[in-house]
Amino acid sequence: MDNELTIGFYGAAGEVTGSRHLVSAGGSRVLLDCGLFQGHRQESQDKSRNIPFPPESLGAVVLSHAHIDHSGSLPLLYKKGAEAPLWCTPASRELIALMLKDSARLQEADARFYNKIHADEGLTISPLYDEQDVERCLSHLRTHDFGSPFAAAPGVSVSFHNAGHVLGSAMVQLDVPVRGGKRRILFTGDLGRRGSLLMRPPAPPQGVDTLLIESTYGGRSHSPLDGLSEGFAAVIRRVLLEKGKLLIPSFALERTQEIVYLLEKLRREHGVPPIPLYVDSPMAVEITNIFDKSLDDPGFTSSFRAYAAKTGDDPFGLETIHYVRTKEESQALNDKPGPMIILSASGMCEGGRILHHLRNNIGKDTTTILFVGHQASGTLGRRLQEGAKKAKIFGLEHEVWAKVETMPGLSSHADREDILAFIAAMDPKPRRIFLVHGDPEEQEALAGSLEAAGVRGVARPKFGEVAALD
Repeated sequence: MDNELTIGFYGAAGEVTGSRHLVSAGGSRVLLDCGLFQGHRQESQDKSRNIPFPPESLGAVVLSHAHIDHSGSLPLLYKKGAEAPLWCTPASRELIALMLKDSARLQEADARFYNKIHADEGLTISPLYDEQDVERCLSHLRTHDFGSPFAAAPGVSVSFHNAGHVLGSAMVQLDVPVRGGKRRILFTGDLGRRGSLLMRPPAPPQGVDTLLIESTYGGRSHSPLDGLSEGFAAVIRRVLLEKGKLLIPSFALERTQEIVYLLEKLRREHGVPPIPLYVDSPMAVEITNIFDKSLDDPGFTSSFRAYAAKTGDDPFGLETIHYVRTKEESQALNDKPGPMIILSASGMCEGGRILHHLRNNIGKDTTTILFVGHQASGTLGRRLQEGAKKAKIFGLEHEVWAKVETMPGLSSHADREDILAFIAAMDPKPRRIFLVHGDPEEQEALAGSLEAAGVRGVARPKFGEVAALD
């Protein structure tokens, strides 16, 4: 292995999911994130299974945060031979232990169900990894707090900085010595917003030479947070009037907790009548417990901390919320009449209990499906969002009579203005900027905005591209 400083883009390059970037520096290899690809089943499986570098060659793996599209392929990486330490923040350590085990169980359950209903056709799928593989991966975990640097691998110093995206989320700063000085690389992971319900906004480190920045919403502006309440209230009032079911495909980490917090604000500040809310995700229940134990985390906003204190440090324990734990409780919701809200994973409708709720309710005109997060290209969530009249769920086709709504303002991803402001606050400006974690049209729009703002050196790497940092 030579001493050239390079970055290889092996995921979330020209697309949103499967974050995976390989920094080679001074003989060390450091992998930034190792996420699951999400989209069409076969394509996602193929991309996730293919690791285009020897896992055993890694000197360190550094995780930005616990979302599955950033962490979900870690067990496969260690299953295939990685032995490197896996670095993350303390909050992320607790979260990924839950999320990876849940991912393994979901893959096994989905495979069993898919194989059962397609037995006559001879079609089968297999999980990427099992719980034993997850345990092997977790045995390599190491944690470090925000702020202070640590030696992640020989010749590579790493610092974590608050990313403002979800609990435990970090921007990863890498300092690498080169002839006559050093290079500073910043990987934002998923970048939070300047205004958020729960999380404190990110502040950019200075002196960055090379920036890898997410571009999920690089071509769009989010609705202001103060306008969310009215739109959400209108949807809930309609569901109450129709005595229907509101299905919210939601990420178990952060989005579930934001929805619970927002519902309570609607009740207190907008007079929205109480409506039964079923959080149907065992993982979301466990993650909410971690939030309850982490209320002093420095990533939370002061306003959320003040609210939590008023509730006796139980901000997610409202009387109208039912936390569903067992499969039997989940199945019973199919026979229970509305009105009700069912909040369930996965957020892009690519697995988990939300698929069963969609299967049972998507053909009813009293059902509303509300998307509250990004739907990656190729996912069932994106197809429904784009107006599909028929949907395949577990390989079987269903007619779509449900109403489909989107509430983009709740996103925990930075939008165009947030990204432009983040880069504007960097002094001096990075010499190289790589746009990652974004669909091509979003990246093209953001690149144009940056050029108009006088920012140079912007690139949009393709999957598999390796860039030399001179």
